[in-house]
Amino acid sequence: MMKTDDIYFESIRPYIDSEVQEVVAHLVQQEEVQGILHHFYGDITREQLDKMVERSTSIYNFKETFLKPVIEAILKDSTFSLTISGKSKLVKRGEEKQLFISNHRDIILDSAFLNYLLYSSGLGFPRIAIGDNLLISEWIRVVVRLADAFIVKRSPSMREMLIESKRLSNYILSSVAGGEASVWLAQSEGRRKNSDDRTQTAVLKMLTLSADRGESEAELLSKLHITPVAITYEYDPCDYLKAKEMLAKKLDPSWKKAPLDDLINMQTGLEGQKGRVHFAIGETLYDLSTITQAAETKQEVLKLVAEEIDRQIFTLYRFYPNNYVAFDALHGGEQFAKMYSEKEKATFEKYLAQQIAKVEAAPEHHQFLKEKILEMYATPLKNHLITTKQYR
Repeated sequence: MMKTDDIYFESIRPYIDSEVQEVVAHLVQQEEVQGILHHFYGDITREQLDKMVERSTSIYNFKETFLKPVIEAILKDSTFSLTISGKSKLVKRGEEKQLFISNHRDIILDSAFLNYLLYSSGLGFPRIAIGDNLLISEWIRVVVRLADAFIVKRSPSMREMLIESKRLSNYILSSVAGGEASVWLAQSEGRRKNSDDRTQTAVLKMLTLSADRGESEAELLSKLHITPVAITYEYDPCDYLKAKEMLAKKLDPSWKKAPLDDLINMQTGLEGQKGRVHFAIGETLYDLSTITQAAETKQEVLKLVAEEIDRQIFTLYRFYPNNYVAFDALHGGEQFAKMYSEKEKATFEKYLAQQIAKVEAAPEHHQFLKEKILEMYATPLKNHLITTKQYR
């Protein structure tokens, strides 16, 4: 099995420890980066910055020195709380590694918050997968690689697609099964705008491309120690942006996002109020043979594994009054009236109106926007109820 610093991974790998300090020293000289540093660190002096660069002798030290304080500032300014459950299912640092597969809500913070939670639990920092479509400037690419992120090439040519998918698959296998580092991967390409979180079998198929000759899909996936993670934000600051995108697609089916749209989503996600944020760790899938024994084809194997990941995520969601208010509003009843007060209902309705007002849209489109935002908060609850056989 190759090491992840092998030349084969050169085009997608993060920086390695021996490269870090020189890269950081160059990075902090850039004007855009200095503006960000002053935003999060206040009136940082040249001497203080030099000491931070001196401490950045590895990926781990860079994250601890530069990124941890940024996450703590974001938590202080825009969240009520960040919590985790299922910590007993996490493997201790230095032992076997895990592939965390989660639902995807926020472009940056899903992986950043997971990194922070695992670090705070004494488990180190996992590597993260990030699409190259988000690397819209060179300094962002540099920071991402310093953050131990590896690059997912989103739009390779047809000829390159299999080559790049195999490279990505081998990188993840080498990292996890090779005992180097745990990895975080979103369950689907991009965020699910309506919060109907489903694991794409294409993601799992990519993971199986690194299988040895004669090795089954279930055997390969078992080696990756897949651990489902359910992420819940009480408030999604980007909900109105997601609804706006759905409206644009409805009005013009050929509409496509511009690079600036991703930047706006990233900034809004970082700065917007999120309320309570919770990560729930599921059971690691060590032996997939029992889950997949009824499968007759490779595609059925992938489908069954995806369904098990989804089942755990749906079961593990944490719910807040918003979710119950949205569910009742969409379904025209009071099934969950006991789960929220009139004050909490009024607070969410006011929030909803404020989010809709942020979208420049004709009044006749406001109902569509309202329904789409309600779906974002109600759908996780609906999937939970169906999975736990409580839906009626």
